[in-house]
Amino acid sequence: MKIGNALVGFALLLASANAAAQAAAFTYFFGLSLGQSDIDQSIASSLISSGSIDGKDTAFKLYGGGFFGKHLGAELAYIDLGEASYGGDFFGAPVTDGKVAIWGYNISAVARFPVTPSLNVFGKVGVFLWEQDESDVTAGTPSSRTARGWEGGSFGIGAVWRFSGSLSARVEWEQLPLDIADASLLSLGLQYSF
Repeated sequence: MKIGNALVGFALLLASANAAAQAAAFTYFFGLSLGQSDIDQSIASSLISSGSIDGKDTAFKLYGGGFFGKHLGAELAYIDLGEASYGGDFFGAPVTDGKVAIWGYNISAVARFPVTPSLNVFGKVGVFLWEQDESDVTAGTPSSRTARGWEGGSFGIGAVWRFSGSLSARVEWEQLPLDIADASLLSLGLQYSF
């Protein structure tokens, strides 16, 4: 399974980075962020031929990782992008109660740059391993489908502001590629470093 292999690879990456950075300042972090996702309307292009699509929803992410030195690190995040909803028709057949729920794991390399002793900005690039669950009622018949995949080219930018010894606020914007669409996530959360 691709997601399982990616998680094992990420764990090995962190373990080897920790071993290689014994002399350096190796720090770990984890956090929780809430925000709003914006899923491209093409997510439902094969599900309706005309109608309306709402790609905005509440989203959240759990993440953790480490820095093996002052600037470079790695991060693994579980991201729930919420649901895109749609309705309309599929070549004349009415489509109602359409939903596409998307979640997955993002594995990223992270680079951070200090602006002040309390403020860092960062950028990251990685791979998004996603799953989407589609469901709707077409011409009175319920249907559901599941798709999985992984796409390279996820990226994000953000800032971390430390307001206590280990606790920080984190704001970021991320672009996450999917099979036939892209999604973005703007989030704000708390991060703990140790």
